[in-house]
Amino acid sequence: MTDGTKRKITMPTWHMPYLEKHNIYKLFSEIARELVIQQPEDHVFFMKFLLSNAVKSVKIPKVIVLASPKVNVLEVAKQIVHQTQQILITESTIMEMLKKKFRDRIKPKELAYGLQMFLHTKSPDIAKNGWLLVDCIRSKNEAQRILDLGILPSHVIYLISPFSPKLTDLLYCNVTEHWPEYRRNFYGIREVFKKKLNEIHLEDFLIHDVVSKCVELISIERIEDGPKQPRIVLLGPRGCGRKTQARLLQSKLDIIHIDFEYLLCQAWHGQDELGEKLRSFGDKACFESQTLVLVLNRRLLDCECLKQGWILTGFPFNVKDFKFFDCVETPPNRVIFLECDLNICFERLTSRRYNVDTGSVTKLEEDLIMDITAKRLGVHPKDKSSLIQAELQYYCTNYGAMRKYAGGTASVVNADQPERWVHESITAAIMRDIPICIPRDPFEGDEVPCEPEIIMPYKFFKHD
Repeated sequence: MTDGTKRKITMPTWHMPYLEKHNIYKLFSEIARELVIQQPEDHVFFMKFLLSNAVKSVKIPKVIVLASPKVNVLEVAKQIVHQTQQILITESTIMEMLKKKFRDRIKPKELAYGLQMFLHTKSPDIAKNGWLLVDCIRSKNEAQRILDLGILPSHVIYLISPFSPKLTDLLYCNVTEHWPEYRRNFYGIREVFKKKLNEIHLEDFLIHDVVSKCVELISIERIEDGPKQPRIVLLGPRGCGRKTQARLLQSKLDIIHIDFEYLLCQAWHGQDELGEKLRSFGDKACFESQTLVLVLNRRLLDCECLKQGWILTGFPFNVKDFKFFDCVETPPNRVIFLECDLNICFERLTSRRYNVDTGSVTKLEEDLIMDITAKRLGVHPKDKSSLIQAELQYYCTNYGAMRKYAGGTASVVNADQPERWVHESITAAIMRDIPICIPRDPFEGDEVPCEPEIIMPYKFFKHD
C-alpha cells in the first residue's frame, strides 16, 4: 500500500505547519543521511539512539569559514566563537588529533577522519553550542571526503577580499607561498558546498563589521528541502502600501491574497450562524478576536489556500488577535511589518480620489497634468481625515505589543522607499530562511493583555 507507483501518496496539507514548526523534515533528513553512511546492523536501535541525539542537535550551528590567504581568517574566527560560544576547529587542532607534524602529509581521507574523531571527542560541548571549522580545507577532494563521512555544515561562509586590501588592517595579512595553488583549488571547494555557501564581500569593512555579518548569517537557520507553503502576514499602518504589495506578491508567487476587510464584509452579510453572530455584536464586532479568527480560519482552510499558500492584509488588529490567530491549524510562518512615516501614510490616503462612475482610484497630483473636469471624482467615506487619523492612532497604540509578541520571528521592511524597492525587500524576507529565535507562544501570559504597551515607532502628527 506504500508503493508510490501503484497509488499516489499524498500528505494532508494541514499537516505541513506541524512538520515545519517541529523541524520534522530536517529530522528525517538527519536520520536518512546517518543510515546511509553508517549502515548499522540493527537499524531500529540505531534510529532510536539517533532520535534521542538528533532532537538536541537539529538547530546547532555547524559552520565552515573559507577565505583567501590574504584574509586573517583565524582572527575573524576567534572573534566569531567569542560571541557564539562554538568550538573552534583549526588545522592545528586536526594535526594534533592525528599526531601529525606536517600538513602536506595528511591525505584527504585522514583529514576527514581526524575531524570526525575530534567531533566525537568534544561531543557534549558541540551538542550544546556547535562548531566552527576554519583554515583546514585546501582541495575539492578534502571537502568531498568530509561530506562523505556525514559531517555536513549548516553554513559555509566565504570571505571575499578586495583586489588590493590594506595589509595594515587586522583583517588582512601577507599572502603565503601557497596562494596560487589555493586559488586554483577553491573553485572546486565552492562547487562542493554550493548549496550552503554564503559570500561576504569585505570591501572596506573593519574586522568587527565582518564578524557581525558572519554572526548574523550563522543565526539564520537553513530549512531542509520539503513542501513549503508561504503563509504570510503583512502588517503596517493604513496607507503604507500593504494591499499593493500583496497584489504584486500574489501575481509573482502565485499565492492567495486574503483581504481581511473584504472577507469580514462577506461574512457579515452571510446568512449563516457566523454571520448572525457577527451582526449581533454590532459596532463592537472588530473587538471580538475569537469570532474574527473563526471568519479567517474558514477561508484559510479552503483548498486553494492550503495548496498555494496565502498572504493576509488587514489583520490582526492587536496582540490579542495575534494570539488567537496563532492557535489556528495553519498559523503564519512569515510575519512582516511595513514601517512607514505616518505623515506619508496620511498624505497618500488624503490625496486620492475615486471616480464615481468607474470606481478607479486617482491621485490628485496626477490630475495636475490632465483635465480634472473630465472626471467625476469624490472622496471615499473611509478616507475622511478624522477616520484616517483615528485608525493610524489605533495602530500606533497596538504596534509595540505586536512587535514584542512577534519577537525575532518578524521581519521589518522600510515602506518609505520606492514601490519596487519595498517589493524586493519583502520578497527577500519571504524567501530567506527563518532565523533561529524563540517561537511565538500564544499561551504565555494573560489571554487578554491588560493595556497594550504604547510604543510610538514614528513621530505622530497633529492635524488641524
